[in-house]
Amino acid sequence: MPWLEPWHLKLRRRVRKPYNKLFHRNYFIAKYMGAQFLLAPSGIGSLEISAGISEKPEILHFMSRCRDLRPDQFIDIGSNIGMYACILLKNGCVPFATLFEPDRKNQSHLGANLLINGLLQSADIRPVALGDINGSLCLLPGETDGGFSRIVSEPKNGAYEVAVRLLDDELDASGKALAIKIDVEGFEQRVLNGMQRTLRQNRCLVQIEAFEPSGVFSFMDAAGYRLTKDFLPNYVFEN
Repeated sequence: MPWLEPWHLKLRRRVRKPYNKLFHRNYFIAKYMGAQFLLAPSGIGSLEISAGISEKPEILHFMSRCRDLRPDQFIDIGSNIGMYACILLKNGCVPFATLFEPDRKNQSHLGANLLINGLLQSADIRPVALGDINGSLCLLPGETDGGFSRIVSEPKNGAYEVAVRLLDDELDASGKALAIKIDVEGFEQRVLNGMQRTLRQNRCLVQIEAFEPSGVFSFMDAAGYRLTKDFLPNYVFEN
C-alpha cells in the first residue's frame, strides 16, 4: 500500500524548502513541540521539523498514551537526532530515556540536542544497533539524511562496522511500564526477535515503523499485543 501523505503537509514542506535554502545555509536551531533542535541545513528531517510537521500525529498520540500509561522509561531504538526523546522528556511525558543509535554522526547530533534542551542527565545514549545477535554488522549512513542510515548485509562503499546487541541483554526490566519506539529502516523484525522477553514481561506501548508490516503484525499478535493505531507506516501496539 502506498504511503498517502495529506496535501497540507506536502504544501508546508514545499513552502519551507526554499526558505531553509535561502536563510539556513549552516546548522540552525528550530523549536518544535516544546523542544529545540539543532538541524542540518538540508535533509528531509530538518525540513519537516523546521516546518512543524514531522510525524506530528504520531507524536501527539504517543504523548497522550504516555500520560495515561505513565511509563518508567522511554526506549528509543533508532533515535536519530532525538526528536521523540527531546519532545517526550521536555513535555514531562517520560522520566528517563534510553537511546540506541549506531550512526556516528547521529550520535553527535543526538548529544547536542539533549544538551541544548538541558536533558543530558535524563537520557542514556548507547552507541549500538539492536538486533537478534550479539556481534557486529555493517551500517550504511543515509546519503542525504541520518534518518535513512540502515544495517546492510554486505559491506558497501561508505559503510562501517557497528556493534549489535539484543535489547533483552541491554535492558533488565520486568513488571515495568515501557514506552518504545522502533525506527530502524527495515531491520525491525530482527530488533523484535531480540526483545521478546522485554515485550512479554512488561506493559509496553510500542510504535514501529514498517513499510512491509505483515511480519510485524504476526509477531506482535503472537507476543500478546494488539494494534491500537495505524499511522502508516508507523504502527502502535499495546498489551
